Amino acid sequence: MDRILYNLFYYKTLIQSFIFPQSFAVTAYKLFETPKLPAKVPEWEKEFEKDHPFNIIKIPYQEHIDTIKERMVKNSTPFEVTRIPNFPEELIVLEYLPDPNVPKREETIICVHGWDGRGFNYFKFIPKLQAKGFRVLTPDFPRHGKTGGIESGCHVFGHSINALIRYVNAPVYILAHSLGNGAYCINYGLSNEHERKLVKRYAGIAFPDKFTDIVEIFENMIGIANRCHPYFMEENNKNLGFDISKMVFGEIITNYDIPTLLIHDKNDKELDFNKATLSASLLPHKHYKVNGEVKPCFYESEGLGHRRILRDDAIVDRVVEFLSEDIELQD
Repeated sequence: MDRILYNLFYYKTLIQSFIFPQSFAVTAYKLFETPKLPAKVPEWEKEFEKDHPFNIIKIPYQEHIDTIKERMVKNSTPFEVTRIPNFPEELIVLEYLPDPNVPKREETIICVHGWDGRGFNYFKFIPKLQAKGFRVLTPDFPRHGKTGGIESGCHVFGHSINALIRYVNAPVYILAHSLGNGAYCINYGLSNEHERKLVKRYAGIAFPDKFTDIVEIFENMIGIANRCHPYFMEENNKNLGFDISKMVFGEIITNYDIPTLLIHDKNDKELDFNKATLSASLLPHKHYKVNGEVKPCFYESEGLGHRRILRDDAIVDRVVEFLSEDIELQD
């Protein structure tokens, strides 16, 4: 039955987008920016929340809005930003404090979830990072998790990361998954020099090559006709406030001359592995040395897909080691 309903929706979309390409692009964008909320809270999440206490930090968006308005006037960002999203009043961030029995680290870990995600997606990482002395922040971006709002998307995520980095105003390490990696790039486009220098390490899991790849995956998934594509691209540019064709993940991360670890699974069905390798090839450093062992800055996993990769113990341990141990970059 589910397959029949999907086929009916797909071919209805195909016909409507072919006959009315311009008007359907508006409808398609509304679908594109609407996350699919879980039907119910999974039991493991309830158990994790009960066993791992956290503080709730509420960060008002108004200071961020005022800051970006000023940067738009001065045209002081790498991306030309033409609009500010409709934010809720506050960004909700869960704060996990470091284990009191180990030396406290100077850096704060910011865990950036992907589309349809939330901070709890990092439940495997959080205790191990706390055990290394890190304070861990897991934001729920607008229309996800504990944060409300009427608008969401990669641009909203990126603005939120920028607001959070400015709130911390101290050295941070970024850990991102899926669309969160694109949001991290948008953060770069919004950041001033001080904010960029606060980011000391970056680990990106299941990352895109280009923002347009994400758009095209959505088009293929719901059945948007080819003649609707240019209008849908225009709708994205209008709503996001910048030209999405200029957002190439690999080209942006080359601007961060910091220890960087990228991880992508060969069986990822949402973000193509072969395209991910294009971005990975642009990394300024190909290897890093940790505990006397040389490891690749682009790690290829297999058999974990797009989401299960966040729950794999070997992946978690590799990332925690990368973020917590002394790193020596290699060419």
